[in-house]
Amino acid sequence: MTEHRKISRVLQLISRLRQPFGYEKEQLAEIFEVNVRTIERYIVLLRDLGFQVVQDNKRLKIELLDKHSFRQEDLIVFTLEEAAVIKEALLGYKMEGPLKHSLLDKLYSLTDLDQLAETMTNLQQARTISTINKAIKLKKQVILKNYDSVAHEPCDRLVEPIRFHTYFKYLTAFEVSSQMIKNFKTDRMTDAFQTRKNWRHEAEHRKVGVDVFGLSGDMAIKIKLRLKERAKHLLTEEFPDTKNKVIKKGYSYIYTDEVYGLEGVGRFVMGLLDEVEVLEPAELEEYLWGKVKKHVEGLKNEK
Repeated sequence: MTEHRKISRVLQLISRLRQPFGYEKEQLAEIFEVNVRTIERYIVLLRDLGFQVVQDNKRLKIELLDKHSFRQEDLIVFTLEEAAVIKEALLGYKMEGPLKHSLLDKLYSLTDLDQLAETMTNLQQARTISTINKAIKLKKQVILKNYDSVAHEPCDRLVEPIRFHTYFKYLTAFEVSSQMIKNFKTDRMTDAFQTRKNWRHEAEHRKVGVDVFGLSGDMAIKIKLRLKERAKHLLTEEFPDTKNKVIKKGYSYIYTDEVYGLEGVGRFVMGLLDEVEVLEPAELEEYLWGKVKKHVEGLKNEK
């Protein structure tokens, strides 16, 4: 793993552990696509660095972090209070599309340190994002150097970048070799180089939707979940764009949205099985049962 990815992962782990309810080690392992032992090593590292990582039942969280150790004046233009008001206004305003995402991207990158840690983890990553952004405007093909995929060994990927989303965490692009629209995580990119070649497959850049969980596609799936209080807080904190899609109903909350794959929302529900009820679609219930069954069979085989 490259050094900048290690730094990125540690910063993202800090951001998640600062959430009020924290996370279980198994949840963190799934989020970062590593095993539990790797998460345990990161926790030891954080404690060695002076972070107070505490455990409440099975959930880990950082109890105290001295924000004064960071020079926030070097990171922000707005005060945090001003940025919070602007963000709430943007999330509440009925505006969709690139403009809304662009404004939110800039706002997040100019304000809160946690959100900054999610994407702009070092100068190299910032330069990579800047290079790709310029290529999008010029409609040029880009080489993603040594892209580190979970399913394949790191290798170069020739793509036609379309747009960033989820605060620069993902790039939606047309991959030339596979002739497919794919999402690429920016923290898995070692570097990016703009080629001299113009886009050659623009006709294939069909309008691809991207859901709040980072999955893209051209066929939306409507989901409806009933959430308990804790699940509601975790959802809206982890995925801010869901805030205006959650409605209080009695002693619980109803979350209605559209997704482009079951994997993203499935990971969220699996981490909170006692806190979330799937109301629709039936396909999501079947997907979750399949995951649970596979997990149980795996445990039996280990015995």
